[in-house]
Amino acid sequence: MHETYRVSDMVAEVLARQVRYHTKRTGEPLAVALKAVLQTEAGHQLRELGEGAHREESAQQWQEDLPRKRAEDRSQARREHRRAQREEERSRTRFAAWKEFMQEERRELELRKGGQLARMLGEPLPGEPPAKVLRLGSEDRRQAEEGLVALMSNGEVFYKRLEDLSEWEAPARIAAISSRKMWLKKRQESRWFGVGEDCQ
Repeated sequence: MHETYRVSDMVAEVLARQVRYHTKRTGEPLAVALKAVLQTEAGHQLRELGEGAHREESAQQWQEDLPRKRAEDRSQARREHRRAQREEERSRTRFAAWKEFMQEERRELELRKGGQLARMLGEPLPGEPPAKVLRLGSEDRRQAEEGLVALMSNGEVFYKRLEDLSEWEAPARIAAISSRKMWLKKRQESRWFGVGEDCQ
Protein backbone atom coordinates (compact mmCIF):
# COMPACT_ATOMS: atom_id res chain seq x y z
CA MET A 1 0.00 0.00 0.00
CA HIS A 2 1.78 3.17 -1.20
CA GLU A 3 1.85 6.47 0.66
CA THR A 4 -0.50 8.31 -1.74
CA TYR A 5 -3.21 5.67 -1.31
CA ARG A 6 -5.85 7.56 0.67
CA VAL A 7 -8.87 6.47 2.69
CA SER A 8 -11.16 7.73 -0.09
CA ASP A 9 -9.25 5.53 -2.58
CA MET A 10 -9.65 2.52 -0.31
CA VAL A 11 -13.39 3.18 0.07
CA ALA A 12 -13.82 3.51 -3.71
CA GLU A 13 -11.99 0.21 -4.20
CA VAL A 14 -14.10 -1.63 -1.60
CA LEU A 15 -17.33 -0.20 -3.05
CA ALA A 16 -16.27 -1.18 -6.59
CA ARG A 17 -15.59 -4.73 -5.41
CA GLN A 18 -19.00 -4.96 -3.72
CA VAL A 19 -20.76 -3.54 -6.79
CA ARG A 20 -19.03 -6.06 -9.06
CA TYR A 21 -20.05 -8.90 -6.72
CA HIS A 22 -23.65 -7.61 -6.59
CA THR A 23 -23.81 -7.32 -10.40
CA LYS A 24 -22.39 -10.81 -10.84
CA ARG A 25 -24.90 -12.23 -8.33
CA THR A 26 -28.03 -10.38 -9.57
CA GLY A 27 -27.23 -9.50 -13.17
CA GLU A 28 -28.26 -5.89 -12.52
CA PRO A 29 -26.52 -2.96 -14.29
CA LEU A 30 -23.63 -1.27 -12.41
CA ALA A 31 -25.65 1.89 -11.61
CA VAL A 32 -28.47 -0.15 -10.05
CA ALA A 33 -25.96 -2.32 -8.17
CA LEU A 34 -24.15 0.75 -6.80
CA LYS A 35 -27.43 2.19 -5.55
CA ALA A 36 -28.32 -1.13 -3.89
CA VAL A 37 -24.90 -1.41 -2.23
CA LEU A 38 -25.04 2.18 -0.90
CA GLN A 39 -28.43 1.47 0.67
CA THR A 40 -26.99 -1.28 2.87
CA GLU A 41 -25.63 -0.49 6.36
CA ALA A 42 -22.09 -1.36 5.23
CA GLY A 43 -22.47 0.78 2.11
CA HIS A 44 -23.75 3.68 4.18
CA GLN A 45 -20.75 3.41 6.54
CA LEU A 46 -18.32 3.25 3.61
CA ARG A 47 -19.86 6.33 2.04
CA GLU A 48 -19.58 8.24 5.32
CA LEU A 49 -15.94 7.20 5.64
CA GLY A 50 -15.15 8.15 2.05
CA GLU A 51 -16.75 11.59 2.44
CA GLY A 52 -15.78 12.19 6.08
CA ALA A 53 -12.92 13.83 7.93
CA HIS A 54 -10.48 10.95 7.27
CA ARG A 55 -10.94 10.81 3.46
CA GLU A 56 -7.60 12.52 2.71
CA GLU A 57 -5.60 10.53 5.26
CA SER A 58 -3.20 7.79 4.27
CA ALA A 59 -5.18 4.54 4.17
CA GLN A 60 -2.26 2.69 5.78
CA GLN A 61 -2.03 5.18 8.65
CA TRP A 62 -5.81 5.12 9.11
CA GLN A 63 -5.81 1.30 9.29
CA GLU A 64 -2.91 1.32 11.75
CA ASP A 65 -4.77 3.84 13.94
CA LEU A 66 -8.08 1.96 13.66
CA PRO A 67 -7.59 -0.43 16.64
CA ARG A 68 -6.67 2.50 18.91
CA LYS A 69 -9.63 4.57 17.69
CA ARG A 70 -12.00 1.64 18.19
CA ALA A 71 -10.63 1.10 21.71
CA GLU A 72 -11.17 4.82 22.44
CA ASP A 73 -14.72 4.61 21.06
CA ARG A 74 -15.46 1.55 23.21
CA SER A 75 -14.01 3.28 26.26
CA GLN A 76 -16.10 6.39 25.57
CA ALA A 77 -19.21 4.25 25.08
CA ARG A 78 -18.57 2.51 28.42
CA ARG A 79 -18.12 5.87 30.17
CA GLU A 80 -21.35 7.18 28.68
CA HIS A 81 -23.15 3.97 29.65
CA ARG A 82 -21.91 4.25 33.25
CA ARG A 83 -22.88 7.94 33.36
CA ALA A 84 -26.37 7.07 32.08
CA GLN A 85 -26.68 4.32 34.70
CA ARG A 86 -25.65 6.71 37.49
CA GLU A 87 -28.13 9.31 36.27
CA GLU A 88 -30.88 6.70 36.12
CA GLU A 89 -30.05 5.54 39.66
CA ARG A 90 -30.10 9.15 40.92
CA SER A 91 -33.44 9.66 39.21
CA ARG A 92 -34.90 6.51 40.80
CA THR A 93 -33.58 7.52 44.23
CA ARG A 94 -34.97 11.04 43.87
CA PHE A 95 -38.36 9.70 42.74
CA ALA A 96 -38.50 7.27 45.70
CA ALA A 97 -37.60 10.08 48.14
CA TRP A 98 -40.26 12.36 46.62
CA LYS A 99 -42.88 9.61 46.80
CA GLU A 100 -42.06 9.01 50.48
CA PHE A 101 -42.13 12.77 51.15
CA MET A 102 -45.60 13.08 49.60
CA GLN A 103 -46.93 10.08 51.53
CA GLU A 104 -45.76 11.67 54.78
CA GLU A 105 -47.33 14.99 53.75
CA ARG A 106 -50.67 13.29 53.05
CA ARG A 107 -50.58 11.63 56.49
CA GLU A 108 -49.82 15.00 58.07
CA LEU A 109 -52.70 16.59 56.16
CA GLU A 110 -55.10 14.00 57.59
CA LEU A 111 -53.84 14.72 61.12
CA ARG A 112 -54.37 18.44 60.56
CA LYS A 113 -57.92 17.76 59.34
CA GLY A 114 -58.50 15.98 62.64
CA GLY A 115 -57.54 19.07 64.65
CA GLN A 116 -53.85 18.32 65.27
CA LEU A 117 -52.84 21.97 65.78
CA ALA A 118 -55.63 22.66 68.27
CA ARG A 119 -54.44 19.72 70.38
CA MET A 120 -50.80 20.84 70.12
CA LEU A 121 -51.69 24.40 71.15
CA GLY A 122 -53.58 23.22 74.21
CA GLU A 123 -54.76 25.82 76.70
CA PRO A 124 -54.10 29.51 76.04
CA LEU A 125 -50.87 30.92 77.44
CA PRO A 126 -51.11 33.45 80.29
CA GLY A 127 -52.56 36.65 78.85
CA GLU A 128 -53.45 35.01 75.52
CA PRO A 129 -57.07 35.40 74.37
CA PRO A 130 -58.77 31.95 74.13
CA ALA A 131 -60.49 33.09 70.91
CA LYS A 132 -57.08 33.49 69.26
CA VAL A 133 -56.10 29.89 70.09
CA LEU A 134 -59.42 28.63 68.76
CA ARG A 135 -59.00 30.69 65.60
CA LEU A 136 -55.49 29.31 64.93
CA GLY A 137 -56.67 25.71 65.32
CA SER A 138 -59.79 26.30 63.23
CA GLU A 139 -57.86 28.07 60.44
CA ASP A 140 -55.29 25.27 60.22
CA ARG A 141 -58.06 22.68 60.05
CA ARG A 142 -59.86 24.62 57.29
CA GLN A 143 -56.64 24.88 55.27
CA ALA A 144 -56.06 21.14 55.69
CA GLU A 145 -59.61 20.43 54.48
CA GLU A 146 -58.76 22.42 51.34
CA GLY A 147 -55.53 20.42 50.93
CA LEU A 148 -53.34 23.47 51.56
CA VAL A 149 -49.81 23.28 52.94
CA ALA A 150 -47.53 26.11 53.99
CA LEU A 151 -44.32 26.94 52.12
CA MET A 152 -41.67 29.45 53.13
CA SER A 153 -39.36 31.42 50.86
CA ASN A 154 -37.23 34.40 51.89
CA GLY A 155 -39.02 34.50 55.24
CA GLU A 156 -42.44 34.78 53.58
CA VAL A 157 -45.10 32.09 54.11
CA PHE A 158 -47.52 31.18 51.33
CA TYR A 159 -49.91 28.31 50.75
CA LYS A 160 -50.37 25.80 47.97
CA ARG A 161 -52.45 22.69 47.40
CA LEU A 162 -50.39 19.63 48.33
CA GLU A 163 -51.28 17.85 45.10
CA ASP A 164 -49.95 20.82 43.08
CA LEU A 165 -46.61 20.76 44.89
CA SER A 166 -43.57 20.09 42.71
CA GLU A 167 -40.42 18.27 43.73
CA TRP A 168 -38.47 21.53 43.44
CA GLU A 169 -40.69 23.17 46.07
CA ALA A 170 -39.78 20.60 48.73
CA PRO A 171 -37.13 22.91 50.31
CA ALA A 172 -39.74 25.68 50.73
CA ARG A 173 -42.12 23.15 52.29
CA ILE A 174 -39.41 21.84 54.64
CA ALA A 175 -38.57 25.42 55.64
CA ALA A 176 -42.22 26.03 56.58
CA ILE A 177 -42.35 22.77 58.58
CA SER A 178 -39.18 23.75 60.48
CA SER A 179 -40.55 27.23 61.19
CA ARG A 180 -43.81 25.77 62.57
CA LYS A 181 -41.92 23.28 64.76
CA MET A 182 -39.73 26.07 66.17
CA TRP A 183 -42.78 28.22 66.89
CA LEU A 184 -44.55 25.34 68.67
CA LYS A 185 -41.39 24.55 70.64
CA LYS A 186 -41.01 28.19 71.76
CA ARG A 187 -44.68 28.22 72.71
CA GLN A 188 -44.24 25.07 74.82
CA GLU A 189 -41.16 26.53 76.49
CA SER A 190 -43.16 29.67 77.29
CA ARG A 191 -45.81 27.47 78.93
CA TRP A 192 -43.17 25.69 81.05
CA PHE A 193 -41.64 28.95 82.22
CA GLY A 194 -45.00 30.68 82.61
CA VAL A 195 -44.22 33.45 80.10
CA GLY A 196 -46.86 34.66 77.68
CA GLU A 197 -45.99 34.73 73.97
CA ASP A 198 -47.57 36.28 70.94
CA CYS A 199 -48.79 33.57 68.59
CA GLN A 200 -48.25 33.51 64.87
